[in-house]
Amino acid sequence: MRTISGRFHDLRHGASLLLKLSTDAGRFLVLCLRPAPALAAVILFLRKQLALYEERQVKPGRAPNATRLAMVGFSHFFDWRSALRIVKPDTFRGWHRQCIFRLKSATDSS
Repeated sequence: MRTISGRFHDLRHGASLLLKLSTDAGRFLVLCLRPAPALAAVILFLRKQLALYEERQVKPGRAPNATRLAMVGFSHFFDWRSALRIVKPDTFRGWHRQCIFRLKSATDSS
């Protein structure tokens, strides 16, 4: 049986995850409202930063769960294979399987 502090920690962790996912979804909706040239400029700006990151061969840290879920969710809107730079395709597929499994098991236990 879980303690009250353990349940509180899980609740707080879940709320933090939902807040981060909601923020990402809001940013996505704002980007959807932008005109195509502005969106292209944002993409190029981010790709330039990523190129600098890769050029310096900085090892990326472990992605938090909210980032993983957001990436898996957004991947349904475009060809994600062309956008992967730091994350390996096998790792990304693993995140997708984990997210699907976690979501199914969470709804089954409710």
